[in-house]
Amino acid sequence: MWTRSLLKQNAKQVLAHSYWRCFALCLLLTLAGVGTHSTQVTADYQITSEELEKIWHGSNEVWTGNVPSVSVWDIVNGIPAVVWGVALIAILVGLVLGVCWMAFITLPLEVGRNRFFMENRQSPAPMGTLTTVFRTPYLNVVKVRFLVALKIALGSLIIIPGIYWAYCYWMVPYLLAENPYMTTTRAMELSSQMMYGEKWRTFVLGLSFIGWTLLCVLTFGLGRLFLEPYYQATMAELYAALRAKAFAMNLTDSSELGGFVRH
Repeated sequence: MWTRSLLKQNAKQVLAHSYWRCFALCLLLTLAGVGTHSTQVTADYQITSEELEKIWHGSNEVWTGNVPSVSVWDIVNGIPAVVWGVALIAILVGLVLGVCWMAFITLPLEVGRNRFFMENRQSPAPMGTLTTVFRTPYLNVVKVRFLVALKIALGSLIIIPGIYWAYCYWMVPYLLAENPYMTTTRAMELSSQMMYGEKWRTFVLGLSFIGWTLLCVLTFGLGRLFLEPYYQATMAELYAALRAKAFAMNLTDSSELGGFVRH
C-alpha cells in the first residue's frame, strides 16, 4: 500500500543525483510546447457618419464632444465576404495543424518523458530516452494516445465522464512507455484495472502539490519549471507502485510489461 509521503520520499531520493538532468528535460519539453498570450486593447471612440465622410475624403477638421458610436454589426457587415472566407480557412488550417501537433508530437513526447523518469528510477537516464518513442512502433503510440485523449475530451463536454475517464486512463502513457505495442483496448482496460480504487487517492496526491503551485504563481509561473521534475518523479513512483499491485493481482505479467530495459 503506497502513501503520498512514501512516493514523494522516493522521488526525492531519485532526484538527489539527477535533478538537473530532469530539469533540463522538462525545460526542453516546455520549450517544445506552444505558449500563447493575448493583449486586449479597447477604445471609446465615437464617430458620426458625417465625420466618417470627412475622414474618408481626407478632411483635416477635428471633431469634439460625444457622438453616437458605430455598432458592431455595422463593422461586421462592412467586412467583405472574401475576408471572412480567408479567416475561416485560416482558422480551420490552424485547428488541423494544432490537432496534428498534439497527436504526432505532444502526446508521444509525454510517453517519452514518462519512460525517461521510469528509467531514471534505476539509474541516470540519458536525454535521448525522450525521443525513443519516435522509433517503431511510433504510429501505434500516436493512435492509442489520440483515441484515449479523444474519448476523454468528448466526455469532458458533459464534465463528469471526462474527469472519470481521465483518472481511469491515467496510466496509459506509462503503459505505452513500457510497452509501445499495446493496443488501445488493452491499454485502457489495464489502466482502468490499475486505477480501480486508486482514483481518489491519485487526485489527492496531485492536490498535495497545491502549496508548491501557489508559490509558482508568485514567480509568474517560472517556479513551475523547478517543480515539474519533482512532480513527474512522484508520478513515476505512483506507476511503479500500481504496476507492482497489478503483478500481485495477476492483472498482467512480464510478457506484457517487461520493465524499462534501456534501448
